Amino acid sequence: MENNMNYDRQYYLLTEDSQSGPYMLVKNKKSDEGLSRLLAMRSIKRQVLGPGYINITLGDNGNFKPCDYHEVLPAGLVSEKFKNILDSFQLPGVDFYPAYIENRGNIWKEHYLIHIWQNHRALHPKRSVYDGTYENDRFDLKKMTLNEEVLDLVPLHERLVFRLHEKPHYLYHESVVVALKAAGLTGVNFLNIQNWGPGSAFATEEEEDDFYNNL
Repeated sequence: MENNMNYDRQYYLLTEDSQSGPYMLVKNKKSDEGLSRLLAMRSIKRQVLGPGYINITLGDNGNFKPCDYHEVLPAGLVSEKFKNILDSFQLPGVDFYPAYIENRGNIWKEHYLIHIWQNHRALHPKRSVYDGTYENDRFDLKKMTLNEEVLDLVPLHERLVFRLHEKPHYLYHESVVVALKAAGLTGVNFLNIQNWGPGSAFATEEEEDDFYNNL
């Protein structure tokens, strides 16, 4: 049986790196209305009838070139290359919706908004650090640690990539992260949840170097 420290070491969040970080990308009004439900913890396939449209609202858009990952809320905007890697894991509760990036007359089509609706109430209510009330999910999370009593009961395939039910944080298992890192994707860093906290926007070089040592 895996213990809580093992689970905490096994899971990562995605963050932007120095290539994607200088830009802020958002959905614009041309996006299909169904895409407003990307925070839903259920499938929205029947509600999305068209693509998303993304534009730059911050950064030097004259020098912009899309990366494989951009932190478009809630779960991110990814390239075809990124999508294909996740598709290879046949992840339950993870869907992709075509999204077009528009900038200065240029359009990049092979990108996707992620909807991660596989979710588990997996925060440990006592070891995690938060301000507020855990019982009704009205809290600000300061430090997360995972509940082994919950995750021990979930088959690995159903928790390779999932959303925390309590808060919209999206966790990637180390086996998926290994595949993503091996692909040499642009725009993305991988932050172990043990190092996460408010304001931890980027993984440090030391965390990057230690990645494989922690597997």
